[in-house]
Amino acid sequence: MNDGSTAFFLPFGFLWEDKLYRKGHIRLATIRDEIEIQNSDDLAMTARYRDVLLLAKVITDFEALKPVTVEMIECLYEADFLYLQALYKELNGETDEEVVFACPYCDALTALKLPKLYEDMTLYKQKEEGKG
Repeated sequence: MNDGSTAFFLPFGFLWEDKLYRKGHIRLATIRDEIEIQNSDDLAMTARYRDVLLLAKVITDFEALKPVTVEMIECLYEADFLYLQALYKELNGETDEEVVFACPYCDALTALKLPKLYEDMTLYKQKEEGKG
């Protein structure tokens, strides 16, 4: 996409109307996004639910699915939700940490610096291509 968004590839993917979606795009958050969330009627909000609302605003699509809704974000697997939270934080300059995670398929441990996390998507593409 040429609108300043970043492509992502979900580790597990999310099932919506009997179809699995793994690819999508996320954009930088704006002040308007934050203000709209703070003014939301859903504000019996925990930090986690705040992130659900925010991801529904900044994820522009899951492949052909547009717009992304809160209900879609609520249907994500936990691992995919955490992955998108980390991507959001990286894109918006909130972290420069290193994370260690286990592959959901083979339990191999991998350490990545978050600023480099989305440069090499082969970790996830291998599974989609049947190599993982």
